[in-house]
Amino acid sequence: MSRGTVYLIGAGPGDIGLISYKGMQRLRQADVVLYDRLVNPLLLEEVKEGAELIYVGKLPNRHILRQEAIHDELVRQADHHQTVVRLKGGDPSVFGRVGEEAAFLDRYQVPFEIIPGITSGIAVPAYANVPVTHRTKGTSFAVATGHSQKENSLELDWSGLAKIDTVAFYMGVKNLPRIVENFIQHGRPESESVLCIQWGTTSKQKVVKATLATIVEEVKSHGIGNPAITLVGKVAELYKGKSWFEDQPLFGHYPLVLAEGASSLVSDLRQAGAEAFAPKVALQHDENCVTFYSSDDVEVFIEQLREEAVDIRTISLDLVAVTASAQNALKHYGLLAASLERKTEDESILSNLDEKWTTATNVILGRLQEEQSITDIILSSSQQLPHLFRIVEQYPELREVPIYSDQEEVVKTLCTLGFLGVRVSGQTPSVLGQWLHARQGKVMNDASYSLRRSWQPSPNW
Repeated sequence: MSRGTVYLIGAGPGDIGLISYKGMQRLRQADVVLYDRLVNPLLLEEVKEGAELIYVGKLPNRHILRQEAIHDELVRQADHHQTVVRLKGGDPSVFGRVGEEAAFLDRYQVPFEIIPGITSGIAVPAYANVPVTHRTKGTSFAVATGHSQKENSLELDWSGLAKIDTVAFYMGVKNLPRIVENFIQHGRPESESVLCIQWGTTSKQKVVKATLATIVEEVKSHGIGNPAITLVGKVAELYKGKSWFEDQPLFGHYPLVLAEGASSLVSDLRQAGAEAFAPKVALQHDENCVTFYSSDDVEVFIEQLREEAVDIRTISLDLVAVTASAQNALKHYGLLAASLERKTEDESILSNLDEKWTTATNVILGRLQEEQSITDIILSSSQQLPHLFRIVEQYPELREVPIYSDQEEVVKTLCTLGFLGVRVSGQTPSVLGQWLHARQGKVMNDASYSLRRSWQPSPNW
């Protein structure tokens, strides 16, 4: 087998919609993905089933893999796979060490491509309503590292930086006192506006606005830490509080969605500003059988057939639908609908099914819990209770998270079991509860309208 190609891809600063179209294409084609700490884990949902996921993230003073080991791993993976993706937060060419990785691959004659991403220094301020250039407040812009390998040192051309209207410092919280001191020493006024933005473009975005004289204390009092962008310049005056991003109805929510056919609800939640995630059960299959747990599973299966140019009529596998939604989705594609009905009633098959999360779901759940990101759980029906129990068994802290359901019996069951069950209604005090209630009504109205529109009375009536 010839050597594969390594794609060095920028994932953007956090919002999963900020990855490029080309970057997303290569991510979906990847046989193996080596990803960083600052990559939004939800992007890993996009990898195809069976792709290998390798975490190569680094924390201050604690490296999972050192940079030299990452170089070796990229070459090793290219020897075994055709499409290798190195997924980095932001833009890999901006403080992402992509030059070192590209040079190493070139030395060992490994084909590679660099696919740029949107860099944090531009996108993060934009998500706070602040452009990095402005006709009346700043016509020059620079980026600088706020992090140094040397303790208590930040070796930059301070004289040159002080002459630039707007400067974005990456990962500069620890060295913020030195940034402020050097800027003031080189002529910037103490009254100049400064923004420090943590977790920019994500549901955890937090913005502190101050001046060069007060920013250090403000950042400390608000508990701001890395990852963060510090923006120095008059353009910072444009931040007036909530930005367009922070003003979305579900900003700040990171709900876990447990529902059949959850993709539509997840899409709507994300449109409203939430970073929603629906765990996925791996398709169980052996030599003669594939098992589907939801309509989403069927769509993934069909998409894989399309990508591999497999004629659906040549499928000789037994297809088993565990739920009604999966059964209906398979019927929609004309796949063995009659035998599926018999299969789903076969208790001997169902009793042997061992549901497992997909590899990506396991990784995402682990990261979300590690970062304490999950704010809510949405439970569609009692059929999803086993999934809830499995998640809570693995992550007991989620027992304290509110669980929303529109079914009164489900809420009663949750409360009996010691969970914080919340009934979805118009009177729900939470914004998420009200939004879910409004969405439920909209879906029902849209369905009713579609039914009325599709029904045309016969001319003979």
